[in-house]
Amino acid sequence: MQRLLTAPHALAAEEVSRVLAVDLKSGLREKQIDEQRHRFGANVVVRQRRRPAAKILASQFASIIVLLLAVAAAIAFFTRDRAEGFAILVVLLINAAVGFITEFQAERALDKLRLQTQAVAHVIRDGVHREIDASELVVGDVISVSAGAQIPADTRLAESVGLQVEEAALTGESVPVEKSTAPVDAQAPLAERSSMAYLGTIATAGRATGIVTSVGDQTELGAIGKLLAGVADEPTPLERRLAALGRRLVYLVLAVAAIVTLSGWWRGDPLWEMVEIGISLAVAAVPEGLPAVTTLILAVGVLRMARRHAIVRRLPAVETLGSTTVICTDKTGTLTQNRLTVRVVDSPDPDRLLRVGALCSEATVSDGAFIGDPTETALLAAAAERGIDVEAVRQSHPKTGEEPFDPETRRMITMHADGITRLKGAPAVVLDMCDRFLDESGSEHPMTDAKRSALSERNHEMASQALRVLGFGEAHTEPSPRLRGEGGRRPDEGASNDGPSPAPSGHLLPASRGEGSAYLFLGFTGMIDPPREGAAAAIARAREAGVRVVMLTGDQPQTAAAIARELHIAGDDEPVVVHARELQQEDSSRLRSTDVFARVSPADKLHIVEDLREAGEIVAVTGDGVNDAPALRRADIGVAMGLSGTDVARQAADLVLTDDNLATIVDAIEQGRTIYANIIRFVHLMFSHNLGEVLLVFTAIASGMPLPLMPLQLLWMNVVTDVFPAFALAMEPSAPERMHRKPRSTSDFLSPSFMILIAWQGAMLAAIALASYAWALKAYGPGAHARTIALTAMIAVQVGHLFNCRSRVASAIRGLARAPFIWGATIAVVALQLAAVNVTWLARILGSTPLTRLDWTIAAACVIAPIIIVEIQKAFVRSMRSPLTTPHP
Repeated sequence: MQRLLTAPHALAAEEVSRVLAVDLKSGLREKQIDEQRHRFGANVVVRQRRRPAAKILASQFASIIVLLLAVAAAIAFFTRDRAEGFAILVVLLINAAVGFITEFQAERALDKLRLQTQAVAHVIRDGVHREIDASELVVGDVISVSAGAQIPADTRLAESVGLQVEEAALTGESVPVEKSTAPVDAQAPLAERSSMAYLGTIATAGRATGIVTSVGDQTELGAIGKLLAGVADEPTPLERRLAALGRRLVYLVLAVAAIVTLSGWWRGDPLWEMVEIGISLAVAAVPEGLPAVTTLILAVGVLRMARRHAIVRRLPAVETLGSTTVICTDKTGTLTQNRLTVRVVDSPDPDRLLRVGALCSEATVSDGAFIGDPTETALLAAAAERGIDVEAVRQSHPKTGEEPFDPETRRMITMHADGITRLKGAPAVVLDMCDRFLDESGSEHPMTDAKRSALSERNHEMASQALRVLGFGEAHTEPSPRLRGEGGRRPDEGASNDGPSPAPSGHLLPASRGEGSAYLFLGFTGMIDPPREGAAAAIARAREAGVRVVMLTGDQPQTAAAIARELHIAGDDEPVVVHARELQQEDSSRLRSTDVFARVSPADKLHIVEDLREAGEIVAVTGDGVNDAPALRRADIGVAMGLSGTDVARQAADLVLTDDNLATIVDAIEQGRTIYANIIRFVHLMFSHNLGEVLLVFTAIASGMPLPLMPLQLLWMNVVTDVFPAFALAMEPSAPERMHRKPRSTSDFLSPSFMILIAWQGAMLAAIALASYAWALKAYGPGAHARTIALTAMIAVQVGHLFNCRSRVASAIRGLARAPFIWGATIAVVALQLAAVNVTWLARILGSTPLTRLDWTIAAACVIAPIIIVEIQKAFVRSMRSPLTTPHP
């Protein structure tokens, strides 16, 4: 669909009406409506839908490791090893079921996440005022909006009476924006287009009429939807690492099958028998439990996060937070409360000033709550905090007339029954209207040029602290002939039979002087959207963990810088602030050292996130507005606010916070690091175990020994030594020093040092088990007894290695008294192996025999030996470096 006007905010309203061939008073004619709808499209924004169940289920199988296991199952069935084949299929189904149930429940918790347009719109067509479904609006429609209404389409304002619009969801602006009809610069950013009102924003005060300039996907909201649609979901770092691991496993499996087969055939064993053994051993080398256990560990993390006020929509997302190096966070509603608060009352008589704020106001009180414009409700809250009974003050000083706030005059004036006129507005405007001021003792003095200059300087000083400053005054008055009372009539007039007429903007004149210069100046208030409680502590904790926090906001640089200083985003240094217009000129290295990006658009946020990711950062983005959605999706992990956030932001995110608290994100980082450490522990355990099994069989064949393990025994060993130990490692708690380390390197998962560690420890396990098997061959000769000892010895060394895998550097005995799951797994494995050699029907299936007391003594030695060897190695590592500086679990 075409878009006729590219910058309607820069054109006069009359020029927009001429281009769109519409009369501002009568609106479109009926015959124009279909033409406009055909030309510009319908006022419908593409909805964001939750992932269907089929897609969630399919995603559980989209892994090269899962595909490798499926091939292994097919080979097992082909070689008539149905037990192995069924076992692998069961593992795959368990993995898919756990992942599907966890993610589907998260989607159901967010089932209402939809982007929808306003239900109704007030429109003028053929000179008649109508109420229609907002989806029926077309470009050129003349609409009217009033306080409390959602803007139904992008609109060029033609008339505005005190209109203020809440645009935080679209621009990130923390306070309502005052609107006017005057054109603005064509290059003005979205947050500075005061002549426009946009779809999805909300009118908080005043009223206006305007011309619809864009509908549906052509609106600014629709443009964000297109930007969001163009950002594809990408795999998380964990998913990328597991994919790389899967590719290596393919090569390993093929190599194992080929080497074992050729070695046995070269030794003289029958070729087909060696092919079957080679395939069985290769299948055994595949970590059947890796997908299921990884899913289990992630699911445990999801449950822990749910208790910490977070909903995880994708399982790998919770681990991704653990590798985060940069948090790009929205300001409004995330770092701040999204609620204006009076921070400073600069007046010799604060109570008198706040009573003016309570009286010169359109905000209302309902059941003790303040409702209305955020600036006015902040003043009422400040008055109440000082013990002023707002309702009582209003009842004793009823309003008899008013001049509503107008963006052109930048002031509001009210007259009351006590004969006093109250004034509030922009500081410069109020100062110009005052001829007196209060000193510190409360006495009145004439306003001198020097005093006016000093007060102006104080205004600038407060504004430099990013405070939203208002001035206040009052005067004894008498109504002018133009003054209208409540209901749009002069106090001396009777009610009109036609009902109340529109309230004009008549002025209230001070009795003692001419209009505009006879007020008593009472002082200033300074307001700000204050930081959220705990935000500063969360940022400090993130910095301690080596995670940089960057603020992305639609606010002015001055406001953003003040909040950044208060929250110590740059530590004790002055925060580096960059305006959005500087982004294209900025050197990329400086962008990556910037603390605050101000006046950013959705496209700017996307650019910043992409730049950081290209620099190798793992980026988490937090946000609550529609404008945050593209960046949320593009980030390594998107974190949306569940309470204050928009539906589209929550839909685009991987993680949704139900308490909107930045501290929860830092807790999630700790949980993510714990999850990653537990996954690394399990990978360490599983791969060293499987490598040990392969080396045991290969070395026995290569050295001329009888085959030490049968295929079914290999399967039994994998099930026994993977399932329970894996669960135990998944439940390992977070180490106290984990949040005092820098984020781990993205290459740590498959680093050469880690692979070397697995290699030598796998060889150690194989050597100990092979020595036991060699002793058994000598003591009992080839046969079932020797193979039972080989099986038991291999399981025994793997039990011992479970303790080693709790940490790569810390002692195996550290914290064992607080590790019930480790002890539980050990008892379970020992009990199962006792059953394997003593329960008749199970021993018959596995081909095992009962063992003697000496045999069990050898098995016990096999448990202790790997612990002693690895403890010696760990002691050497600890002597070379501090545990707090190592990235390893």
